[in-house]
Amino acid sequence: MKLFATAAAILLASRSGEAAEPKLRANMMKALEESESKKTPKMASESAVTSPARERISQYVRDGQMFFIIKDQMILYEDPSKDPVPVQQVLWLCQPTTAPDLNGDGQYDSVISHVNIFVPPSTMKAVQKAGATHAPLKVTFSTHGYTSSWVEEGQYYNERVVDFGDATVWQIHNNEFIGYETSPPGGTGGLVSSGEGTWTFNTTEPTLQELATSMGIELTPETCAETYAKTWKSSHQSEE
Repeated sequence: MKLFATAAAILLASRSGEAAEPKLRANMMKALEESESKKTPKMASESAVTSPARERISQYVRDGQMFFIIKDQMILYEDPSKDPVPVQQVLWLCQPTTAPDLNGDGQYDSVISHVNIFVPPSTMKAVQKAGATHAPLKVTFSTHGYTSSWVEEGQYYNERVVDFGDATVWQIHNNEFIGYETSPPGGTGGLVSSGEGTWTFNTTEPTLQELATSMGIELTPETCAETYAKTWKSSHQSEE
């Protein structure tokens, strides 16, 4: 009788273990999944990741133009007899060309375009009064190029505005910039500058309204392209 009871107990325990095994296995799997989720949290798709710089460039591509306004930032010329001059400029970026989306993230990683740089009459008078340049006292545009590339590690665009006619470069990091121009042998037009600017798409901004009023134009992507072509052609004809 005792032998029978012992055998029955062993059999019952064996069956109970078999019944508990699936539940035990499920609990172990759940614990493992929770542990793994803590180690490697789910990442959002790269196309969903955004930043102010990404949003700005995306709007630039949509709108077809963008402005960088520099107000009261100092320029120091290489000639020590010339005082530093506070300047104001508007960088008017025209319709951009984007590189193919090779990595498929839905973002604009590389953008290039033409740029008109506008110098208001007030700045032209200030630099001439300071003896920094022999520029005529009138509203002027000059033609430049814009190039940018997305820096994944820093989450910003490496942006440059360059003068096709000389060695002037504006290096922009978000709203901060540095600028410089070198002189040819025997020249004295070299300069350096640094400061802050403002990116905007708002054409009713007072500085942009001054630009539009001075030139008698509307600030549109089409006008930007027309202004660039006209200025470029005029400057090259004067060199012939």
